Amino acid sequence: MKASSRAALIWAASAVAIALGAWLYHRIGNAAPRGAMSHRELATRFLAQYLETHYSGKPVLVVSNPFTQKGGRDPQIYAFEEAGLSGLRKGFGKATQMKVVFPDVRPEFLKNPRSVQVDPRTTTPLSFLVAENAFDKLAKENPECDLIVSLIGLPVNLAQVEIWRKSDVPRFALLLPDWRFLGNQQAIQGAVKSGKIVAAILNKPGAPPETVLSGGDDKAEFDKRFLLVTAENIDNLMRSHPQLF
Repeated sequence: MKASSRAALIWAASAVAIALGAWLYHRIGNAAPRGAMSHRELATRFLAQYLETHYSGKPVLVVSNPFTQKGGRDPQIYAFEEAGLSGLRKGFGKATQMKVVFPDVRPEFLKNPRSVQVDPRTTTPLSFLVAENAFDKLAKENPECDLIVSLIGLPVNLAQVEIWRKSDVPRFALLLPDWRFLGNQQAIQGAVKSGKIVAAILNKPGAPPETVLSGGDDKAEFDKRFLLVTAENIDNLMRSHPQLF
């Protein structure tokens, strides 16, 4: 490999680590990291439990962080992603097969990380970094999966994603989505009530600080800290927490 190519890859890897590290600092910098991991596992466990009850049967496609597939990142990046996957495994149990996949990253980002802007307000920074056809490619490679659980959000170019434009399968379940990619409140409501998004986990306003959960009443802890959005409660949640949509 030429020296210039090696330098470009090193710069790309460093930029990824810095970008995700900065987001993690914003996300958990003021809390004990173990507390943030514990909360993420709690959120995904209850998401999977809901899905197992309502949409069991076929394998589930889980879209995970592609930057965890190489070494050299901040250790918290790996731990944070593993916490989400661990919660899903516990929630689904042995009855549901999880197929964990990793979307392609934008080639222009790998060539020049500065060419891709990530909105610092987003809850899903990887939405800006995945390749334009990444989700369509994963769905085509796994046609047996009718449900996609994304731990990294939806692509920023959602309107151009083929599988999103389909009215039926695959359907989506989301962790801390950035609703802005869907459009206005009416578009969000329509996606949830139509079943295109079968469930989503949101942070609950006014939740207590993140701490390591000690294994008490997990349902009570979940209800203190998160909101599970479904077709049944989307109207009520939009009225009670309009700022979240």
